Amino acid sequence: MFNKNNSRDKKTNIDHVTINTVIDEGMLIKGNISGEGAIRIDGKVEGNIDLKDGIILGEKSEIKGSLKSNIIVVHGKLYGNISCRFLYIKSTGLIDGDIEVGAFEVELGGKYNGTLKMFDQEPQNKETHKSKKTLVSETAV
Repeated sequence: MFNKNNSRDKKTNIDHVTINTVIDEGMLIKGNISGEGAIRIDGKVEGNIDLKDGIILGEKSEIKGSLKSNIIVVHGKLYGNISCRFLYIKSTGLIDGDIEVGAFEVELGGKYNGTLKMFDQEPQNKETHKSKKTLVSETAV
């Protein structure tokens, strides 16, 4: 009778990624983090984070720096820019910076202050654009 699908139960793409590193609550990291894996941050980081697989910011996290990854989930606070393919801003999430993303989802209560730039998920085929231009010019003649 009632729909039991709750938005909190919905899985994101990062749910299938192995978390390689955890920065626990109460920890402070000063410096940049980069690599191939995925990370969950519940503490504080002052620096840029560039990880291939994914970044999860827990509810108590506070980041001062830019994030770059395939998938980013924000439950905490980010003071910096984001560049990613998929972004999930959860109800407790706050982003104060610019976002460049392929696709994103914001839960009710999630916040961001900054500009948003979206790019295509699939690379554009230059031949398709060329053929359209050729077709237009041939039609005009």
